[in-house]
Amino acid sequence: MSRPDYEALAHQLDETGEFKVLRRFKPQSSYGTLEDGEETRTGLFVDVETTGKHWTTDRIIEFAGVPFTFGMRSGRIVHVDAPFVALEDPGVPIPQEIVRLTHITDDMVAGQRIDDAAVRTLVGRAQLVLAHNARFDRPFLEARFPVFADMHWACSINDVPWEAHGLGSVKLGWLLMEHAGLYFRAHRAEDDCLAAIHVLATPFADDGSLPMRHLLETSRRPTVLMRAVNAPFDTKELLKARNYQWDNGANDRAKAWQKEIAEELVDGELAWLRETIYKGKGAPESKKLSARARYSAVR
Repeated sequence: MSRPDYEALAHQLDETGEFKVLRRFKPQSSYGTLEDGEETRTGLFVDVETTGKHWTTDRIIEFAGVPFTFGMRSGRIVHVDAPFVALEDPGVPIPQEIVRLTHITDDMVAGQRIDDAAVRTLVGRAQLVLAHNARFDRPFLEARFPVFADMHWACSINDVPWEAHGLGSVKLGWLLMEHAGLYFRAHRAEDDCLAAIHVLATPFADDGSLPMRHLLETSRRPTVLMRAVNAPFDTKELLKARNYQWDNGANDRAKAWQKEIAEELVDGELAWLRETIYKGKGAPESKKLSARARYSAVR
């Protein structure tokens, strides 16, 4: 008995307008070619699975890094290399909620350690490190592998204008489904890296622009970190409503409510903080950030 033509059936369902058929995500090794003369660079997409959310107390249990080549001007991804993936024993039992999420067990990581030299070699090939929520991944990786501290970083959540292109959620599974029309059932570091690269390489439906090009443009622009140090406790809801997030501090950095903004918005933000939060009693701090310092927990 011959197999049905599933693709034809899926197309028929799509054509009705009553159904949306999602194809399973399959990693690709290339997403096109570049125009003659366009320079290329190497990116390294990274993801970690960890024992928890806090880089100061929790540990990495899995690391994945996927090198890829992209055009500096267009952002087109022309080659995706083989992933580097490794497990690591955190030295403590993996919480059950993490086991349920990742399917990584204590037995799987027992006695395992990520090869430091291999990671240094991997990072040494790249000019840019990316993550889907770099604010989470970068502190973990800097703490475990200091080589990441000297890299330029970008974030496939914060450095792409997803909402401006009609995408209201930045969860990776949602972007893969709504933006690329695909699905995947995974929560392992390697799968997340490959899916995120695919999302960045898929043109926006409204104007055909590439998310990776937007990411590069955003990451090249300096931003300013606004820190509402010593803000009165009763102003926290005002700060949260304006998208400030609480920072527990590190090294010589004080605890504070903070957010990152474009340079051209600094004067207005300073005025709001002085008038609404401090009211003449104290002052905020600000710090200009480049891609080398952005998303780091220790800078």
